[in-house]
Amino acid sequence: MQMPFTRPDGTTPTERRFRQVIDTLQEVVFQTDMERTWVFLNPAWTEVTGFPVQESLGRSALDFVHPDDRARALEVCKTLLTRERDFVQHEVRYLTSDGGFRWVEVFARVTMDEDGSLLGMAGTLNDITERKRTSDALARRERYLTALVEMQQRLLSVPEGGDLYGPALAPLGQAAGASRVYVFELHTNAQGALLSSQRAEWCAPGVTPEIDNPLLQDLPIMPDLERWVPILQRGEVVAGRVSTFPPSERALLDPQGVLSLLVLPLRVQGRLVGFVGFDNCVEAREWDRLEVDLLSAASGAISVSLERRASERALREHEHRFRQLAENASDVLYLYRREAPRGFAYVSRVAHAKLGLGPEAHYADPELWYRQVHPDDRAALERLLESPQSVDGATVELRFLRPDGSLLWLEHVVAPVTDTAGRVVAVEGLARDITERRQVEEALKRSEASLRALMEGFPDPAAIERDGHIVYANAVLVTTLGFARAEELVGRRLSEFLADVPGTGMASADSTPLTSERRLVLRDGRTRVVELASLPLRFDGQPAVVSIVRDVTEQRQLQARLTLADRLASVGTLAAGIAHEINNPLAFVLSNLAFLSDEFRHHLSPGPGVRGVRPPDVAEWQEVLGEACEGAERVRQIVRQLKTFSRPDEERMTPVDVHAVLDSVVMMAANEIRHRARLRREYGDVPQVMANEGRLCQVFLNLVVNAAQAIPEGSAHDHEVVLATRVSGGQVMVEVRDTGSGIAPEVMGRIFDPFFTTKPVGVGTGLGLSICHGIISGLGGDILVESTVGKGSTFRVVLPSPLPDPAVRPPEAAVPDVPVVPRGRVLVVDDEPAVGRVLQRLLRGHDVEVATSGRQALERMAQAPGFDAVLCDVMMPDLAGRDVYEAVRREYPGLERRFVFVSGGAFTSGAREFLERIPNPLLEKPFDEARVRGAVEELVRNGPPDAA
Repeated sequence: MQMPFTRPDGTTPTERRFRQVIDTLQEVVFQTDMERTWVFLNPAWTEVTGFPVQESLGRSALDFVHPDDRARALEVCKTLLTRERDFVQHEVRYLTSDGGFRWVEVFARVTMDEDGSLLGMAGTLNDITERKRTSDALARRERYLTALVEMQQRLLSVPEGGDLYGPALAPLGQAAGASRVYVFELHTNAQGALLSSQRAEWCAPGVTPEIDNPLLQDLPIMPDLERWVPILQRGEVVAGRVSTFPPSERALLDPQGVLSLLVLPLRVQGRLVGFVGFDNCVEAREWDRLEVDLLSAASGAISVSLERRASERALREHEHRFRQLAENASDVLYLYRREAPRGFAYVSRVAHAKLGLGPEAHYADPELWYRQVHPDDRAALERLLESPQSVDGATVELRFLRPDGSLLWLEHVVAPVTDTAGRVVAVEGLARDITERRQVEEALKRSEASLRALMEGFPDPAAIERDGHIVYANAVLVTTLGFARAEELVGRRLSEFLADVPGTGMASADSTPLTSERRLVLRDGRTRVVELASLPLRFDGQPAVVSIVRDVTEQRQLQARLTLADRLASVGTLAAGIAHEINNPLAFVLSNLAFLSDEFRHHLSPGPGVRGVRPPDVAEWQEVLGEACEGAERVRQIVRQLKTFSRPDEERMTPVDVHAVLDSVVMMAANEIRHRARLRREYGDVPQVMANEGRLCQVFLNLVVNAAQAIPEGSAHDHEVVLATRVSGGQVMVEVRDTGSGIAPEVMGRIFDPFFTTKPVGVGTGLGLSICHGIISGLGGDILVESTVGKGSTFRVVLPSPLPDPAVRPPEAAVPDVPVVPRGRVLVVDDEPAVGRVLQRLLRGHDVEVATSGRQALERMAQAPGFDAVLCDVMMPDLAGRDVYEAVRREYPGLERRFVFVSGGAFTSGAREFLERIPNPLLEKPFDEARVRGAVEELVRNGPPDAA
């Protein structure tokens, strides 16, 4: 007999194959001895429990069983070892190396040796953890669904006004295994702070209730539960172990013994109204997704019940208000049946006050309205009651005759009432008394007809607008704007023709009257300044706005000119005052400089034969004096330019040197031109023009400043302003040219319009060119303009030249010998002592006396009146030159004709009229020495001219 082959380890091939099969099984194969100690475990043991096989062998199997299951496992093992059972199969939890456990299905039999003695147990351990979890989840889901169904049934059975929360909480708490379930409602206090109050609670046996805890009533949400609000508002939940919550929340929950918490929102119409809470006071555990979803469905069901209860309450309140409204409304409410019994099923009590027939009369007579309606409206009433669907919700106005014969207007709104088949079986309606409104409308129509007639005869343009569009325009507005027919304006906006109109510039149909000043833009582009008055009214029975336009262009232009004249008068007064104050010192400065120059020339010339001594540098002294004289002369020229503007109100026409005016303007505008352009003069040989010098200066100053302002600063070397004069067609033409930005073609025709300007707000008034055009037109001339955008502009001022006097040229006479001037007696009267000394020095060939006031001059004349000449200042503080002149004319007749007046400017109107009236000569400061000497010598030699 052949023996089986054995390996050195004592195993046969069959045993090795058997062992390989055992080791590859996913189930744990085990064997124990009689003391339940592991004697064999395959590798699957480590995969299931995590414990190594070698470390587990020799240990009791009960060491690896969950403590809660050991007693039950021991009892099962006893039944097997006592041979009460041939095998056992049960479920038990085995511990794992990571501190957890796995559910295992145990199958075991006893093992015996060859003589039948018990050796222990053997069997398998099958991991059923996942199956167990699935089964538990299904059971828990079934438990929750059962609780939800029970909760829904309880909610539906809650009577009106009954406790909605209490019946619903118990099944939810039992299904969730919660310690406490409660409901809080949110509300606000008088200050608007958000509060929460507990309204219901269910507690598991042995758990302390909190429903009577005063701290949980009117509990402020902020700041302790501030985190919850945005979460719950989003429909999400607050869940987790309380130990992980913020300290402020734990301070509220820990005293209640809460270890784990789940809070779900209660929302009505999307608004958070409260929350449902689930407390676990036994174990701190997480809430899994299944529990959260099922309990969220429960809170949603409670929310739906809350919303339904709120809707029912609102509906009851609505029905109550409707009944009160129907019985107390001023409108007639009715229900008219179209099927038998045909007639009124309901009529509100106000019918008696409106129709003169109460509800009872309507119920008794189905044809009542057909008899009371106006004959012309019977067809409309029949359509209203017999086929209400044809009206389609539109209002229908009907006339009814009351029993007293008066007429009643009722505005009806009806809706058909249908049965389940869709047939119209009744008509619901509302009838509103509009008698007064119709009477007002009729009166309004009559007044609107009168308004149309009034506006057609109105002298000012007027328009009526509705919804911002013109519905009526009178004939004056049509012609003013340049249209032929009113239909061309209807439908357009009046604001289209108004410039500078802000968004709120026009009155609306329900606003207060509005008056403003605007620019009316005509069809051809011209503008007029207007006063716009707008006010609301009703036109053709609808809200509208009437606007009346009054042309105030000339009035505003006149006001602007008066304002400008006042400003110029102020400037002129200031200029004259400055000139007067400068002229007095300038007079003696120039005279003294001239005197010194003459003295140096006569007395400091080097004499012949002088040697060894360096002679004074008379040439250098003379150069210094010459420069001083030149500077003083420039000051005198500036003063003369100021004097041009010293008489803005004077309109006297005299021959004017155009070139002198242009030079004055250049001096005035030099600072404006200097940084923008080079100035070039192209003066031709032109005669004087008949004009007012001040007004002409005003025109050219405006044109030159405009030309400079059309050129940007900082490029003076690239631009120029040209002043050119020439004679054309017997008239004097003055051109002001610039190389500036030019004028756009679309505004070229409007630049002379009053108040039109392209300059920014606050820079120009739009009157400069208009006033210039008016001044030149008043002189019989014209202003022409040419311009190219980007290249510049040319303004041509055409002025008429004065006609030459047909004087006969006298024959040339032989030049007579200059006679020797006799020494005369001269009186100088001036309140400036230095001026008196200057005149005294100029007239040192005569006996000159100086008086520093008018009174002192009269005293001198009283002592010895025989003066050959009297040089008298016009403006003096005590007695003016006119006063001295009149006093002399009364006391010393004839002597007044020897007066020669001197002045530094700053005439009053009275002084100016006085100088124009008398024949005496006038010398201006600073003095022309030759004129001063000549005037005095003429009086000394020949006496005053014969009085005319």
